[in-house]
Amino acid sequence: MAAHRGRTATRRGVAPRRAATLLAGAALVVALRSRAFAVAECGASAQNECEDRSSRRQVLQSSLAAMSLESALAPAWAAEEKDVVLNNGLKFPKVSFGLQIYNDDTAQQLTELSLSLGYRNFFSSVLAGNQPGFAKGLKASGVPRDEVFVCGSVVSNRARGFKPAYLATKRGISQNLAAFQQGGLTYVDMMMLDYPGPDCESIKGQWEAFEEMLASGKTKSLAVSNFSPEQLDCILSNQTATKPAVNQLPYSISYAEPQILEENKKRGILVQAWAPLGGSTGGISKKAQTLCGEIGKNYGKSWAQVALRWILEQGRPSSRCVRSARVVVTPKGLSWECQDIDIFDFKLSAEDLAALEKIA
Repeated sequence: MAAHRGRTATRRGVAPRRAATLLAGAALVVALRSRAFAVAECGASAQNECEDRSSRRQVLQSSLAAMSLESALAPAWAAEEKDVVLNNGLKFPKVSFGLQIYNDDTAQQLTELSLSLGYRNFFSSVLAGNQPGFAKGLKASGVPRDEVFVCGSVVSNRARGFKPAYLATKRGISQNLAAFQQGGLTYVDMMMLDYPGPDCESIKGQWEAFEEMLASGKTKSLAVSNFSPEQLDCILSNQTATKPAVNQLPYSISYAEPQILEENKKRGILVQAWAPLGGSTGGISKKAQTLCGEIGKNYGKSWAQVALRWILEQGRPSSRCVRSARVVVTPKGLSWECQDIDIFDFKLSAEDLAALEKIA
């Protein structure tokens, strides 16, 4: 690939970041010298692979201390605005940390770690089942509650008909809030309807329960996930309905539904990407990874950071479908990746964007 000119990367502080990363890695190696240990990237198997809870806690506490050091040594983020304003006026951080299926202890430790790295947007899916651990981590972190944007979720898509969908959604809301309250969290900033009901009347029933939650003050905003334009219109056909602030959809440089951004924009709804690095949508193509890697060399960034930056420059926040800070330790060595939030100190050139657009 030809060398690029006129790069806008901010390279100040690269050496301190790398030095801090080495210190973080060294701290983890010390903690793990007596035992090879792995935290699985995603899925229910994580608990089976991490049966020794005391060892896991020691590892995560060591990594938390090490990465807090890295955060202190890393340069301040560039001046780019890191929030977008939703259709209801709320500020929504562009990068989100998505909790996955692991126990409450792990959720608490990873929440504290991610907060120390600068994450302020959290998606705690009801499918993960670790809301108490997340809430405890938030409380223990010392970060003021009003500085963090918390999104919960409800899954009630199997109920058919207005009333059954309404009742199932109300139950889901109550169960989700009760789980958060176990960790001391009394409200959420957003509640997301994770999947649409099987027909329009069912969707209207789901949304009626959401409207009541909003009116009660237990959430500040409402959102949806995996909604098609037609399913959005089931809600918007009622002119007095609260418009969803966000529609969380699979979106990456290798996967996107045609016209999905335009369709949501017409309705005044922000698209938030899930699986922005492939995840459960088939991964990122080899061609895309190679091109992103070549472009990343000019900025001192990985291919994944370039792929995530591409999403931001399409105007969408990024929410990974796996947790963004990953620790993997094997008998062969240590791997530490916490790059997902470090994408605000560079900007892709027009030439880069044109090249990426050809493979998107």
